[in-house]
Amino acid sequence: MDELAINPWLALGLIILCLLLSAFFSSAETAMSAASKARMLALESGGDSRAGIVSRLLDTRERLIGAMLVGNNIVNTGVAAFATSLFVSVLGAEGVIYATAVMSVLLIVFSEVLPKTVAISRPEWMALIYARPVSLVVALFGPVLIAVEAVVRGVLRLFGMRINENQNVLTGAEELRGTVDLMHKEGSFE
Repeated sequence: MDELAINPWLALGLIILCLLLSAFFSSAETAMSAASKARMLALESGGDSRAGIVSRLLDTRERLIGAMLVGNNIVNTGVAAFATSLFVSVLGAEGVIYATAVMSVLLIVFSEVLPKTVAISRPEWMALIYARPVSLVVALFGPVLIAVEAVVRGVLRLFGMRINENQNVLTGAEELRGTVDLMHKEGSFE
């Protein structure tokens, strides 16, 4: 094995951790986006401090979704790198192909579709569970989000595009809200 290759057991542990974190970010984004603000206000009035946290997060929805997207992208990049390292150390150069195939399936099923399905089926319950950890992640990624927005605005300016300083560049918030409204209208969730 190459001296620069990562320990296979460490790589496997990091892959599992990244898949779990990816599932967290995916389900948290979905639960928070689909949670009823009115329900959270009612729960907060009833004394549930987690509902207050969710309400505050929903007041800054763009920052919330941006933090979830940044976190998810970081761990998905990490899981791809760790899996590639592991597969290449075991299978040689062809390991790249196998890592791509295996990780695509694992990410789609276990870190995207499954967690989002659970979250959309019980959004308020999941939002309450995620309230404190998501609040911490949003606070942690706050400076990163500001930097990302500044870079994006700068690149857009190079191409002659100006984005209103008050307009968030990290999310398609209106599209997401429309999707949630459509799902509610179709009866996909209450």
